[in-house]
Amino acid sequence: MKNLTKILLSVCILLISLILIMISGASFEIFPFEWSVLLVILSSITFIIALIAAILLDYSAGDYECKKCGQRFKPTLGAYVWGAHTLTTRYLKCPHCEKKSFCKRRLAE
Repeated sequence: MKNLTKILLSVCILLISLILIMISGASFEIFPFEWSVLLVILSSITFIIALIAAILLDYSAGDYECKKCGQRFKPTLGAYVWGAHTLTTRYLKCPHCEKKSFCKRRLAE
């Protein structure tokens, strides 16, 4: 599973770098206007796909531990996406004690 995670992360990084290349090519007016517009549209679609892939990959990587009661839980995808967060914590509502706190992320084994 670790190897699959590394591969998916590298694909996401590759897609994001491809977006930057396409946008930079379009912004230098090397191509005709129609091609520039097409490159911006394609790079935007590619970025959205890479972003969704990265979110789903990160969401599936583990669960969270409530700061108040110590229980581990998996938040809903909506709560995960919209919750305020740092690199290791996310502001979530615990389904066990029903309190909101910055829950610490625990990676799956």
